[in-house]
Amino acid sequence: MFFPYLENEDGFSLPQEISKEVLLETGIFKVVKNTYREKMERIFIVHPGAVAISATTQDDKLLLIKQFRAPVKEWLWEIPAGTLEIDEEPLFCAQRELEEETGFVSNNWQHLFPLVLAPGYSSEIIHFFRAKDASPVVEARAGDEDELIYFREVSRKEAQEMLDRQEIKDAKTRIGIYEWMKEKE
Repeated sequence: MFFPYLENEDGFSLPQEISKEVLLETGIFKVVKNTYREKMERIFIVHPGAVAISATTQDDKLLLIKQFRAPVKEWLWEIPAGTLEIDEEPLFCAQRELEEETGFVSNNWQHLFPLVLAPGYSSEIIHFFRAKDASPVVEARAGDEDELIYFREVSRKEAQEMLDRQEIKDAKTRIGIYEWMKEKE
C-alpha cells in the first residue's frame, strides 16, 4: 500500500508504535515484533551493534582473518570484527577484537563511519575503524573459545586480486578494503 509522505519540521514522522513483543531472545540479539498504527507490523532483530577494523601493519599490509560462518556454510576471509558487549564503547571493542582475532595491537586509531547493516530486518550498526601500524603482541588476550580463526597479511595487490577472484564475499570486508585502498588515490 502506498501512503503519501508525512513530513514535520524535522523530516518524516515516525510511525506510532502500539505494541512490542519479544519473539526470541538469545545472548546476542532479540527478535521482536512491533505493531504500529495503520495495522503495520514489523519483525526484526534488535542487535547491540558491531565493529569492523581495516588494520594494517607497519609495512602497510592488511590483516585478514578466515573463519567458518555457519549461516553460509563457508570459511570466509574478513577484516577483524566483532559484536559490542553491553555498554561497550565501539573503540574499545575494536581494540579488543583486533587483539583477540589477530594478536596485533595499534596505537593509531581512526573511527571512519557507522553503517546500517541490513535495516529491513536488523537494527545492527557497524562502526568502521582504521588501525595503522599494527604490531603483534607477545601475549594477546584470548578470544572466544568456540572461534577457530586463521589470519594473514596481504598487500594492496593481493587484496585486489582476492576481490577480483571473488574470494572476498563478506560485505563489511569489501567496504573495509575499499576504504584502505582509497588512501593511496
